[in-house]
Amino acid sequence: MPKCNAILTSLLCLVLLLSALPLVTDFAKEPDPVGEVTLLDSLPRIEVVEGSFKRNATLVATLVDFDIPSELAENVARLVQPVFDVRGFRSGNAFRLEKDTDGTLRAFEYKINDEKILEVQRGTESYEARVSALDFESRETLITSQISPSRNSLYAALADHEQNAVHLAEKVASIFAWDVDFNSDLQLDDTIRIIVPAYYYEGEFVKWGDVQAAELVNSKKTYRAFRYEGSYYDAKGNALKRALLASPLPFNPRVTSGFSRRRLHPILGTRRPHLAVDYGAPTGTQVQAVAKGVVTFAGWDSGYGNLVQIKHSGGLTTGYAHLSRIAVRSGRTVDQGALVGNVGQTGLATGPHLHFMMTKNGRPIDPRSLRSEPPIPIDARLLPSFLEHIASMEAQLGLNPSQSALK
Repeated sequence: MPKCNAILTSLLCLVLLLSALPLVTDFAKEPDPVGEVTLLDSLPRIEVVEGSFKRNATLVATLVDFDIPSELAENVARLVQPVFDVRGFRSGNAFRLEKDTDGTLRAFEYKINDEKILEVQRGTESYEARVSALDFESRETLITSQISPSRNSLYAALADHEQNAVHLAEKVASIFAWDVDFNSDLQLDDTIRIIVPAYYYEGEFVKWGDVQAAELVNSKKTYRAFRYEGSYYDAKGNALKRALLASPLPFNPRVTSGFSRRRLHPILGTRRPHLAVDYGAPTGTQVQAVAKGVVTFAGWDSGYGNLVQIKHSGGLTTGYAHLSRIAVRSGRTVDQGALVGNVGQTGLATGPHLHFMMTKNGRPIDPRSLRSEPPIPIDARLLPSFLEHIASMEAQLGLNPSQSALK
């Protein structure tokens, strides 16, 4: 009998043990999926918004438009003001913001220009604002092009090379501005080769850098330029910059009327002297002073319309007529390349153009006949360093190193 009792007791224990197993299994199950989703939904999610500033929009209004609380938006604007003037937000400039679903701002970025970005970040206790320089990737680029019937201007010749060909053409024109008038001097089959860094940000082209080397073959004459210590020199170390620019316009393919002692006037219908060169250009095109000097007249002058006259050294004077706008005042000194006004058709003019005049010791001369004085050589002490600096660029252009300049 005791033996039976022992067996019954063992069986009872086994039953109780088996009945407890489902309870253990229940504890080992995955958490309730419904409860888990509810928990995640209760956490804030990050929302990223990219856009551009609307016309006349403020920072506060822009943030509020994307559901940032107005009080927070105003606090951010006050935080930004010491590092970037909040009146400086420009229509069309891109921005990016990160926020939580409850409207809490996490980060804000605004592209100020091609080089700088405004950043606002939320820290552990407060927000921080700073202006940072974009981290560009630089890619050295060799560009070769040629003047042809379909590409008969500097801009057109460079237009096939990625973006912003106008800016690139302006850079090249400014380098050779003392030797070549890009308004009239370019000829078919002229060639242009340049070495220039292209800057990219996050894989996207942003801008061209400073041209490091350039070669222009114009009317079978070769011009070369190498950048060194912020200035341009030829292969022998002669400075390209001189006292007189070759043209008052950066570049434009048309000379509509040349210097003449007897020209049929397009409006008056009589033959009379045309002691100037007319450059056809769109209204608003910038006009630059060809040399440093003092403005002797800036105002209206009958048939010339809006006129600027500048007195330079050596008995030279220049005149810029038919301007749509005058940008200088009489009596002021202007530097070479300074803006004197914009192309127009004021006075007796049949269309927008620049009427460019020049006198030497009071006598009218053809502006295109006057070439600048001899170039100034680089300091002899810098010549070895200069030649070493340009050697690799000469090789890229397929030239022999300029060691002869040392002799």
